[in-house]
Amino acid sequence: MNFRKATLKDLSAIIEMLADDELGQQRENFQTPLPQHYLTAFKDITRDENQELIVVENEDLELIGTLQLSFIQYLTYRGGIRAQIEAVRIRKDKRGLGYWQNYV
Repeated sequence: MNFRKATLKDLSAIIEMLADDELGQQRENFQTPLPQHYLTAFKDITRDENQELIVVENEDLELIGTLQLSFIQYLTYRGGIRAQIEAVRIRKDKRGLGYWQNYV
């Protein structure tokens, strides 16, 4: 598997994954073309040095997953930085195939 920063070319597939579960169907609006608010959010995330939108590709370079990392500056932990992981998704047709067993 290959983990890399998402590009604008990946955005539609990311939103499709986010919308493809019970909660996502209620809060996301996957359509073509994508609504402008997704493009605006993507640009904001990629400009923010404390955010990383990551995609996961399989051995065939198919986009099969995504996650967002937010790096948060703390006063605690001696002024340390912690990462929060959100929006973790695996494409529905790739779930349960053992992709993550070597990464957990």
